[in-house]
Amino acid sequence: MKSITNYGLVLEPVETSFEHTWRILKEGKETGRVDLSREGVLSIYVNEPDRYHHIGFDTVRILTVYAHEDLGMDTVSATMDKDNEGARRILTHNGYEIVLETAGHLCLEHRKLTTVRDDEYDPGEGKKVLYFAGGCFWGMEKAFTLLDGVTATCTGYANGHTPAPRYEDICRNDTGYRETVRVTYDPAQAPTEILLKAFFLCIDPTVKDRQGEDIGTQYQTGVYYRDEALGEEVRRYFEEEKKKYDCFEVELEPLKVFYEAEEYHQKYLDKMPNGYCHITTVEMEEVRKLNNH
Repeated sequence: MKSITNYGLVLEPVETSFEHTWRILKEGKETGRVDLSREGVLSIYVNEPDRYHHIGFDTVRILTVYAHEDLGMDTVSATMDKDNEGARRILTHNGYEIVLETAGHLCLEHRKLTTVRDDEYDPGEGKKVLYFAGGCFWGMEKAFTLLDGVTATCTGYANGHTPAPRYEDICRNDTGYRETVRVTYDPAQAPTEILLKAFFLCIDPTVKDRQGEDIGTQYQTGVYYRDEALGEEVRRYFEEEKKKYDCFEVELEPLKVFYEAEEYHQKYLDKMPNGYCHITTVEMEEVRKLNNH
C-alpha cells in the first residue's frame, strides 16, 4: 500500500483491520481518514472543521481512481445515511449511482467506464452542430434544452490532448479538455444567433479557467465548430460581443476532438433536479424567453 498525492492532499497509509486505510493530510495536517475494504467498499470520515473545503470530494475522487486503476476493481461501492445530503452530493458528483435504497440508507456504486469519441457524429439532414464550453456542463446542457429547435444535446470533453479522458482525468487540470456540451439544432427554428445569445446569458466571458465557484482549466469557456462556414458566422458574433467588455476570455476554435461523457453526466439535472448548477434560475428563464424571438 502506498501514499497517494493529488489535489493538494496526501493519503498516508496506516495499519488497521481494514484492507486499505489512509490518513488524509492537507498541508501536513490530518483532516480525516478513509478505508477501502477488499470487497471495494469505501468509507470516509472528514473532521468537522474541514468538511467544507472540498476534502471529501477530492478524497473520494482520488480513491476511486486508485481502486479502479491500481487495485483493478471494476466496481467501487459506498453506503450512506439516507438523509446525509452532503455525502450524497460528494458521491454523485464523483459519478456514483444509487443502486439500492432502504428505509435509512442508500447504497451507491461507481463502475469503471470509458468515454466515446464522436468523430463520426452526424447531426442529420438540415441540422447544425456546435460545441459550447460554459463551465460545469450540467447546467449548460440544461440551458440549451430549454430552446425550441435544439434537437439533441450531449455532455462531453473537448479539445484536450490525452486519449479517452474520463471525468476523473480532466479534473487533474493537465489534459487540456473543457467540459463541453454538443448542441444539435435546427437553424430554421433556432438560428445560430439564438444559441449564442443563450450561451452568453449563462457565462461570465471576462474570466479564464473559471465560472462561478468552479475553478480549473476544464471550466474554460469556449465555442468549437466543425464547419468553417459556421465558425465564421460565430466569429462575426464574437467580434460584436467583445465590444461589450474590457477583457474577453472566451475561446473560439475549430473542434479538434470531442469525447462523449459518461452516462451519469448526461441530462444530469433531469435525473437530479436539486443537483448543483452554477447557472441561476433567472438566467435559465432568460434563456427560455429567447424562444419568443
